[in-house]
Amino acid sequence: MTHLKIEKLLYKSFKYNILPTGILIFGSEGCGHFKLGVKLIKFFFKKDILKQNFLPHPDILFMYPLPKEKNKIDEIFIKFLVKKPYASLFNWKKEINSENIDLKISLFQVEYILKIINIKPYELSHKIVIIWMSEYLNISANKKLLKILYSPIKNVIFVFISENENFFINNFKSLVYRINLNTIYNYNIKPIEIQLKKNLIRKLIVINILKICDTNKSYKYYYYKYYNIEHYDLFDKSLKKNFIVWMRLLFGLKNKIDLLFKWCSNINLWSRDKKKMFLLFSLEIFRIAHRYNYDKNYMNPFWYAKNFNWKNFCKYINTKKVSFINKLITEVIEGIENFLIFWFSILDLSFNLNKILY
Repeated sequence: MTHLKIEKLLYKSFKYNILPTGILIFGSEGCGHFKLGVKLIKFFFKKDILKQNFLPHPDILFMYPLPKEKNKIDEIFIKFLVKKPYASLFNWKKEINSENIDLKISLFQVEYILKIINIKPYELSHKIVIIWMSEYLNISANKKLLKILYSPIKNVIFVFISENENFFINNFKSLVYRINLNTIYNYNIKPIEIQLKKNLIRKLIVINILKICDTNKSYKYYYYKYYNIEHYDLFDKSLKKNFIVWMRLLFGLKNKIDLLFKWCSNINLWSRDKKKMFLLFSLEIFRIAHRYNYDKNYMNPFWYAKNFNWKNFCKYINTKKVSFINKLITEVIEGIENFLIFWFSILDLSFNLNKILY
């Protein structure tokens, strides 16, 4: 199913007044769940009322992850999502300078919203509550919302936006209408075709971009916005650079142990989320390299890197090695979750990778 088909189904439900109280839109990062939520909101606006920038609006309320001691910052949050509609929690943490802090949607936020939704709608037929990254609801907030869903309030719709539905209990899932966006793949987007016609971008580069993006429209969004790959790196530049440095250090490690220690110390200063991102990014690179050995037309994530020979790197990768690497990296990620000392974990991983690869 495409976004358009889902929109049509939702519009029919709205038209016949059969929209459920709770709607859960879930999918992987960048799949466009917030965009779909915004389109759902637009159904409630009359044509003469609807404006291009209708947010903020008194009938549209937001809940989103925040640090414990921080009060709601709706203006900042709305501006953030308008600028970056495909943003992830990691982007939001960066925005509010809370990269090393766990964010949650607290009971205080839920109670604050409950006070407002009991007031009659100002302009729309319903009050709409958007719960962004709803998997980060804390236990007490989750229970409170469950009670509301069991006995729904009139003219109130809750839109839960999530990247992982597995965080929700079965009772919750049974009370909401679930929309899965993980199945949406859309490579054929007009701006790419326009650029190809103008011969501004090589076809090979475009294919690489689309393969790397997969369902993640956040990458596509910025790429289409600027129409130039130099303006936006598909992966965080620091991830790409550090992966290249890491692989270079592992090759001939005996003479580079001091440099490896320094590199591990630098990585150790990153936030927990960025550490996990780097490890997942690295794992993905190993998988891509393995696939590349069987299909030379497959993507090359480092096609723009001058100091990294992708073909030579791929020669060191095979099925057994990838399975071992997968286990090792997964263990390190679990260690991050369990607050183990990352410096030792990444160092141990480096030594193990050196044995496996070279």
